[in-house]
Amino acid sequence: MEARPIPAFYCCYLLRSTAYPSSIYVGSTPNPVRRLGQHNGHSKGGAVRTSRKTLRPWEMTCVVTGFPSKIAALQFEWAWHNPHITRRIPNEQRITKPVLKTRKSRKTGRTREGLVRPRMSLTDKINNLHLLLRVPSFSRWPLQVRFFCVDAYQAWRLWNERVNGSIRGGINISLDLKQLKAVDNDGEFDMSTRAKGKRKREALGKGGIEGLDVGYSELKGHVQKGVLFLAKDEALECAVCAKDLGSKTAMTLLCPQEDCRTASHMSCLAAKFIEDEGAGAAVTPISGRCPGCREELQWIDLIKELSLRVRGAREVARMMKKLRVPVTKNAAASHHEAPTAVQEDATNPNKDLDYMRAPDDSDDSLPEDWHCQDDNDDDMMSVMSGHSAQSDGIEAASSPKRFPSPPKLPAVIEDSDWDDAELLD
Repeated sequence: MEARPIPAFYCCYLLRSTAYPSSIYVGSTPNPVRRLGQHNGHSKGGAVRTSRKTLRPWEMTCVVTGFPSKIAALQFEWAWHNPHITRRIPNEQRITKPVLKTRKSRKTGRTREGLVRPRMSLTDKINNLHLLLRVPSFSRWPLQVRFFCVDAYQAWRLWNERVNGSIRGGINISLDLKQLKAVDNDGEFDMSTRAKGKRKREALGKGGIEGLDVGYSELKGHVQKGVLFLAKDEALECAVCAKDLGSKTAMTLLCPQEDCRTASHMSCLAAKFIEDEGAGAAVTPISGRCPGCREELQWIDLIKELSLRVRGAREVARMMKKLRVPVTKNAAASHHEAPTAVQEDATNPNKDLDYMRAPDDSDDSLPEDWHCQDDNDDDMMSVMSGHSAQSDGIEAASSPKRFPSPPKLPAVIEDSDWDDAELLD
């Protein structure tokens, strides 16, 4: 089985029916916007419990993020959905008790007693969420909670004031309201791929579920620094034990600060963080200060970058490469009138990546009407690739070929959303 890096994003969410607010639903997903559209019937998928048209539309009241793996998110989801029987909650701390109910068999007519799940309100779910963040099984996980509804956030604050047990300080609880104007979700599916991508980028960081970053963009600078730093032919020592790091490609943690050159063995840095924290019985640290620059570092950020660098070859290559796309005749004419080409000089932040190009990708062999394309715009990549293929055919038929043909890149189709995880609902 192929080892995968830590997912860029995975969350547990709490839905509420806007038509019948007493109807709620707990689930997990790597893409909240897409998943909410499935629950509301905008695309295929969703769950049977949310498929009734009388309950739609559903709204996402809050999400719990920061899970170190997909399995961890599913474990938390099950405990949140079954707080009356989960072993994660001690019996003496349990808020929701199982209900003993007598049932009669239609075939035999016999009656028997059994435990059933009690009916829970939104407040009950939030109270149990507060409890799960305090129990030993989840208290040291790097979790964050975002609320998208004011009443749900107020219910959280009221319960937080009532209970005696406090939540660990590193767990961030926030009210993340949408800052953009309301957009008709039905109209989104009539938009072009390019328009969808542009709107997603504009919504990032501006509140609501549309503002959540579900990709690896936050790790891009850290990963690029790690690849370039470890590619240098020089001996490196662990900043904790002062021994040689050995193989640079595995189990080496790097400080994400741009000017810091600190590198450490994973086991050495983990032991130091736990020692500094004073949590002797802990297995995994939460955070600590860099031995070099003394900046506060989150352990999950270091591990996520390591797993992406070691296991995510495709994602790393996508972050590191420079894509060049041939422009059309009209664009080339305007390009010669008003040059906007990126110069490969000291002002170009990507000049250090030249050593990763293929030998036939040098600037001298490229025609003048080529320009650099930003790798972050996946939707633009697909649009320009198809357009360039059509324009090449037109030029070949109408005029002689003046420039060498660019090398054809193999088409790669990936599903970074992990649709198989959605079948577990």
